[in-house]
Amino acid sequence: MKKINYMAVALVCVGLASVPPCHAQREPAPVYRGYTGTIAEKFGTGVTNMGLGWVEIPKTMYVSSMQDGVLSGLTLGLFKGMANTFGRMFLGMADMFTFMIPTKPMVTPDVVWRDFGTETAYSNSWELYNTR
Repeated sequence: MKKINYMAVALVCVGLASVPPCHAQREPAPVYRGYTGTIAEKFGTGVTNMGLGWVEIPKTMYVSSMQDGVLSGLTLGLFKGMANTFGRMFLGMADMFTFMIPTKPMVTPDVVWRDFGTETAYSNSWELYNTR
């Protein structure tokens, strides 16, 4: 019985070791996603931003530390991160409730982990996608 457990663990370890490492890259959006693809992406982005909006706090602290120093990151970055958390979670909730209207994201980057070293920015207008 122990041989089977050791063999299973060995096979899992070998399998995980043989997987090539993945690197997240920003790929250009496809030209045509259609209405269904656009609203599905909007809903998924909204759920993600609602659930992971809190990641804005360490992200903004990191960005502020890289731009203005560690003290700025620990103080100003913390408060800006809390504001960005509120903004991202609010826009995520708005995207979840209005996912049937195919609009472009109002927050850049659209999810928190994309372009982790750049500051979060917000749009001041709603733009519709051309889904035809």
